[in-house]
Amino acid sequence: MSRKKIAVLIASIDREYQQDFVSGLAKAASKRDIDICIFNTQGHMNIAISSTSEVGESKIYDLPDLSAFDGVISLPATMGNEIALEKMRDILRPVQEKGKPHISIDVPQDGAVMITFDDRISMEELTEHLISEHDARKIAFVGGPTESTVSRKRLEAVKTVIDKHGCDLDENMIFDGEWTRIGGRHAAEQLLKSEHMPDAVICANDDMALSVIECLNEHDIYVPRDIAITGFDALREAVLRGMTTVNRPIERASRKAVEILKKWMDGNPPESNTVLLSTIPIYGESCGCYQKIDQIHEKLRVMGTERWNMERILTRVSMFSGTMAGVGDEKEAAEKIRNFVESWEIPELYLCVDPGICRDTASSDEETYLLLYGIRDGKEYPAEIFPRHELAPVMKEERDKPVCLVFCPLYYRDRNFGYVAIRMGAVTGYALYSVLMLLNGALMSLFLQTNIRRYTATIKEMSVHDIMTGMLNRRGYMEKAPEVLELARKENRIFTVLSSDMDDMKQINDGFGHKAGDEAICRVGRALHIVVKYGLTPVHISGDEYLAYGIVNSTAEAEALPDAVRTELMRINAEEPLEYNVTASIGIYAAVPGEEKTLDYFMTRADREMYAVKKKKKADQRNEKAGL
Repeated sequence: MSRKKIAVLIASIDREYQQDFVSGLAKAASKRDIDICIFNTQGHMNIAISSTSEVGESKIYDLPDLSAFDGVISLPATMGNEIALEKMRDILRPVQEKGKPHISIDVPQDGAVMITFDDRISMEELTEHLISEHDARKIAFVGGPTESTVSRKRLEAVKTVIDKHGCDLDENMIFDGEWTRIGGRHAAEQLLKSEHMPDAVICANDDMALSVIECLNEHDIYVPRDIAITGFDALREAVLRGMTTVNRPIERASRKAVEILKKWMDGNPPESNTVLLSTIPIYGESCGCYQKIDQIHEKLRVMGTERWNMERILTRVSMFSGTMAGVGDEKEAAEKIRNFVESWEIPELYLCVDPGICRDTASSDEETYLLLYGIRDGKEYPAEIFPRHELAPVMKEERDKPVCLVFCPLYYRDRNFGYVAIRMGAVTGYALYSVLMLLNGALMSLFLQTNIRRYTATIKEMSVHDIMTGMLNRRGYMEKAPEVLELARKENRIFTVLSSDMDDMKQINDGFGHKAGDEAICRVGRALHIVVKYGLTPVHISGDEYLAYGIVNSTAEAEALPDAVRTELMRINAEEPLEYNVTASIGIYAAVPGEEKTLDYFMTRADREMYAVKKKKKADQRNEKAGL
């Protein structure tokens, strides 16, 4: 029986909150024998300072066919911008319409079971603590964007307690910190411009709270001596720095999500569409309390490990930043990515790209991808084209254990390169952004080198082809025909040159205009293409002059070619009549080339035959006019 599959839609998986969620998710799914595919964007909360392309990042949500999954988990609150959020909503609509099992974290969505936290109780308790224990009377609030449901609920909880105590929360003391550290700094800068500083600042997350503290310290306003600050989320850095915050047991939420989905996918839908989990306040020095030592020991151990990992990341980025941005072709790219993966100790990775970035083919329609490099626990996968719906080769294999892969987009601006799938836990934390940038550098170099080769070939082709007719031009003829002549000489075969000159070109130009003359030139060129069937190559020498060259089986076959061209021209004239008649005089010369018979010799003899035909035509026309 095939293993159940869950798709997870998330953003910024390198951030601590998201890391904790997907880490718990992977553990729970593994325990219940479920495959997990996590589709992640790295879009920043603040588009103005983002180093990524929101359009490029959101491309990852075009990848999965959610109808092929048994269940879906979405985290709309993590989406850093409206583009990613709207893209996620688009791909979720069929899921909602078909009633597929769907868990939404923190945000209510049609047809989904929402798992959320009772932020209100902890936020009310924290506000009560500031007022009752620390005598805070004037309070400021730094939240997320005004349209954020999560931020709005936390603000409402703060207002409820403030109103109960008759304290002050002026509307001018409510700031949008954009959920980011830079946003928190901007909020603190606005706060500093106010006439009177508040007694306390309640921040809706730790990132904003940390930057508020740093900004105030720079202006000689110290925490908690001059002002109390609180955060939310219990980030490791915040707890270690003595932040008063709120712990959201996010891993518990991910375990609950898998538990509900497993039952739902097995035919037992949940009775309630909302699951509420409790949160826990943690009191620290930022509000004036003493911090319990047992709250920081585990986080200190984790941060020590992360610091060591960050040092290794910086070293590896320095090692590979040059080499990854200098790949020239597909083979070199695969080799350097192999070295990169080994150095970064990545046990499982699939680099899936648009074939057009490294092969001489048109860009794909995004229904197929090229596996440029793939590895799984030492097993390397050969480069191959595969359909998009397979996502990665491992997804179609029979496996003893469930798989948990994180899919991230690779692009330059709006040019989609493809995506990378990496096993959850393997550089999907703080190192992820560095890994993605290095892979993007390799693909950008590969794309540029491929285009240089492609453009070079195009320019070369343009230099030997006539723009008007698409046929070889004189230069092309002089480059390519000698090879065919030499082949005929070596194999003792018959080489032939056909010479053609359009009749009455001047009369067409004078009587109907040069546009008509161009049309007539193209028509003769179309008729001359009939010789391709006989193994010859047509050439537009210049103006109304043409020729064709090639190897034929016999002189009789060569002598039949002028009639074939004339017949084709008559057919075109009949099917597409013009105000003027388009005809051509054609001559041919065919022989086994000896040493003395050069290309010029064949051209001269063919021209002589063509002019003889043209001369006879004019004589016949004069005789006809004279009635002879």
